[in-house]
Amino acid sequence: MTSLLFLFVDLIRLRRGPQDLPASQNLLIITGFLLIVAAMLGDHMNKDFTGKLIFALTQVVILTAIVWIVLALNKKSERTVQTLTAFYGTSVLIQLVVWPFRSWLQSMSEEAQQRATIPLFAVVVLAIWSFVVMVYIYRNALDCSRGKAILMSILTQLIIGMVMLTLFASELQMEMVK
Repeated sequence: MTSLLFLFVDLIRLRRGPQDLPASQNLLIITGFLLIVAAMLGDHMNKDFTGKLIFALTQVVILTAIVWIVLALNKKSERTVQTLTAFYGTSVLIQLVVWPFRSWLQSMSEEAQQRATIPLFAVVVLAIWSFVVMVYIYRNALDCSRGKAILMSILTQLIIGMVMLTLFASELQMEMVK
């Protein structure tokens, strides 16, 4: 188990690729479950368990569908399990690192948040690094250029954002009004 954790850490550090993960359905399910839990922990918008669960499940399902489609269109379907496991596992670890900084920001008044450079900087840096990791995983999974991997990562983020905004617009608007 520790070796798997170090493997995901190495993925985040761009030292290993998704191809280095075992092609295990069980590991895919475990990391998918952990991603849902991590997303629920990081969800400051929904207050109830059901809302957090639906929001997290929706994000994971959309990510899964996009990655599956991207790999299928690029004739790399056999890499789906390892690629999704890489996305899930690295996302869990990054979200766990981001979580205390986001919680710190959420606990502050709006005025204090504007001066909270340390937690805000940490969240921004980790968001950028998360994108870099996504590009790295796509580049390895697709055996493609950095440019194509960047494009796939941008499209993935845009599609997830647009679908989530469409499905949860009223909840997001209420959060913005607060």
